Amino acid sequence: MHELDIREIQSRLEIALKRTLDSLPSGRFSGTTIQRATIKTSGIEPIPWLDAQDRHSKLFWSRRDKSRTTAGCGAVHHIISDSLAVLSDIRHYLIHADRDIRYFGGMRFDPAQAVGDEWLPYAKFRFFVPRFELTNTKDCQTLSINFFISPRDDLAELYAELKRDVAKLKPPESADRRLPAILELSEQPDREQWGQMLETALAAIRRRELEKIVLAGKTLLTFQHPLHPLHLLQQLLQKNGHTFHFSFQFQHGVNFLGMSPECLFQRSGDSMLTEAIASTRPRGKTAGEDARLAREMSKSDKDLREHRWVKKMIVDRLTPFCDQIDETANENLLKLSHVQHLMSEFRTSLRPGVQNEQLVEALHPTPAVGGYPKNPAIERIAQLEPFDRGWYAAPVGWVSQDEAEFAVAIRSALVEEKKLHLFAGSGIVDGSDPHREWEEKRNKAQNFLQLFGVA
Repeated sequence: MHELDIREIQSRLEIALKRTLDSLPSGRFSGTTIQRATIKTSGIEPIPWLDAQDRHSKLFWSRRDKSRTTAGCGAVHHIISDSLAVLSDIRHYLIHADRDIRYFGGMRFDPAQAVGDEWLPYAKFRFFVPRFELTNTKDCQTLSINFFISPRDDLAELYAELKRDVAKLKPPESADRRLPAILELSEQPDREQWGQMLETALAAIRRRELEKIVLAGKTLLTFQHPLHPLHLLQQLLQKNGHTFHFSFQFQHGVNFLGMSPECLFQRSGDSMLTEAIASTRPRGKTAGEDARLAREMSKSDKDLREHRWVKKMIVDRLTPFCDQIDETANENLLKLSHVQHLMSEFRTSLRPGVQNEQLVEALHPTPAVGGYPKNPAIERIAQLEPFDRGWYAAPVGWVSQDEAEFAVAIRSALVEEKKLHLFAGSGIVDGSDPHREWEEKRNKAQNFLQLFGVA
């Protein structure tokens, strides 16, 4: 998109905006509402376009099947909260909104814990409606501008204000940004501390206080120059398939991004899909080794127990909200670039009146990222891990009037200027070996580490 193209797009967007405003008769809405104007575009690359926009708030969201991607910037409305009531607040704002309006955001893994300094821009729960959304589907690309409007607004003044925002849109950047050199790499916990953490957890499992706990580690990379998060995201998009790709920025220089294979749930009306992903093996260097590792996982008593706890939890926790739960995939192999998992899938029919906050509370955290039983595992994680998980392993996604989509934010990292906080975990059950779990954790982090030449 060249300079001439951006002027044409700005002109078309202004016309669409004027047409939308003119179609809203005075008094149509009893209160404030969020509306949008949309035009069709083509050929705009989402990441370079998003990179060029001078906005504090930015997001990128791509479904695992890549059927829909959204790049958004600017903010029409932020909702920051200390509880899941944030989803109820969002529902209030969406009642009279355009049906395509979506709030994007996420939450902490454990809201009961204090927010670490590096996570302050993310709060405990934070969602927002972007000012501009560039959306790609399989058949179409669109650019939308979202805006608040109330019956008391002077539409001429509102149009002038929004035109000024449209005029600030920039064409995509073509800069070739290379990843900076690493000055230092450190592990929290280090290998010795990891072994001590696991022995403490295994002792609790032997005492029957827990059946499973997922312990995570943080690899902290420090760079010579500030890390450019959207360039890092572009690298991840090129190298990793069949995952949700996401990026959330609320402050310049700080960005939470990742490539999660795990769907917490996808909802459309009263229909919902969720899945269990648990048990892990690395990918083999040859087809034969890859198949051998997959067979080993599929026949392992430890791995099957770990996976089936997740399946049981999903059924137990969803039963009060569902008329029907169908297991549509059972312990299939999910093969990713560096690891492979066992995956089972469930499709459900929700009872009338079930809200998104009820589903999040029921499903998060799954035993795949927390443990079993749920509350004792969460408490023990807070005691054992020497860092703040923040949004790592928590639900991230979006909600609209009739739909919602949340992924579990694993395979994720926090960019903080010259630092990259990289998170990965491993499920601990009776029989777990500290050395093997350390290697599993590192294999999961390899999606990021390989980009910097770290073996």
